[in-house]
Amino acid sequence: MKKTAAALAAALVMVLSGCSGRIGTAGGYAPAESGIYVAKDGTLSSAFVETYEKDYYDEESLRTFLEESLSGQYGDLGVTLKECSVENGTMKALFDHTSPENMVAFLEEQKGDNLDISGFQVDSVEEGMLDGRVADGVFLDAAKKTPAVFSDVTKVDGMLITVEGTATIQTEGKILYVSEGVEAADRTAVVSGGTSYLIVK
Repeated sequence: MKKTAAALAAALVMVLSGCSGRIGTAGGYAPAESGIYVAKDGTLSSAFVETYEKDYYDEESLRTFLEESLSGQYGDLGVTLKECSVENGTMKALFDHTSPENMVAFLEEQKGDNLDISGFQVDSVEEGMLDGRVADGVFLDAAKKTPAVFSDVTKVDGMLITVEGTATIQTEGKILYVSEGVEAADRTAVVSGGTSYLIVK
């Protein structure tokens, strides 16, 4: 079932009726748009958020539809449905992933205008230093938007997130440093095309 998020929403028109439910804020992630969430322990979630115009959607039917798809077409990717909701013209589905590789494989078949990635990696800052991704001149201070002091970057006991593609990324920890071109504020970053880096405490 190779569908974009929009196509998935269109398919649901045929099987859902009614309107109820609210997605929670488990783990601090309450997505307002499709994107990716990275917890402090490096575990990953993704969210799809779609709007609809007619009230013939039902949360339970949506959940059944998604769970059947996950156990069938995506059964080997270790993805689970964490939450879903249908409310006030918006459908939301939140998924947990067992690895960055499995998440990328799942998202490659669920591409949208603002969620289209071909690579995702979570490492320690130390690992990034060893392979050269964390280097002098690469990062900006996320708050000040000025070039980062490299000695400060290397002292961070946190995560290096590497993203290839376009996505809105929310993090449980604070985003301290980003590569050029990344728009970031506190715990949310928007990456757009190419390879981008985030350093999160």
